[in-house]
Amino acid sequence: MNKKGFTLMELLTVVIMIGILTAVALPQYRKVVEKGRFTKAQVMAKSMYDSCQRLIAEWGEEDYASLPASVRKISRLDIGSTDLLPSGFVLNDSSNLISGAGFQYTLSGNCIINIKKTEGNYSGVTMDYSGVQFYNCNDNGNGACDIYGID
Repeated sequence: MNKKGFTLMELLTVVIMIGILTAVALPQYRKVVEKGRFTKAQVMAKSMYDSCQRLIAEWGEEDYASLPASVRKISRLDIGSTDLLPSGFVLNDSSNLISGAGFQYTLSGNCIINIKKTEGNYSGVTMDYSGVQFYNCNDNGNGACDIYGID
């Protein structure tokens, strides 16, 4: 007599193996997704920095803080015009910030871009971008700065 189908032990073994693979793969998947989001943040920060430098040069000032208050608006950056803003990013001129890809971006000092993670995993992470590198990463010990590759 031939029996068709699987035994309970065979099914349990397969379910356990899938569970183990999922437990190993899911954290790695989340890291890859988070790195992808951070890549968008890097592109936005670089665009904002470059636009800020152009604005300073256009006005003939030494730094962003020297610009007139009416000019020190995020909407004055090239990236701030609605047609140049990447899809999924929103300009809030009254708060002087851009948000998108789970981050908020503001300007300070000599075109330093302040970035804050606002949603998803690692909310609350903050860092700065100087036009060359990201620094001052504060992740409250949750490991996000390591995922982003920031010392």
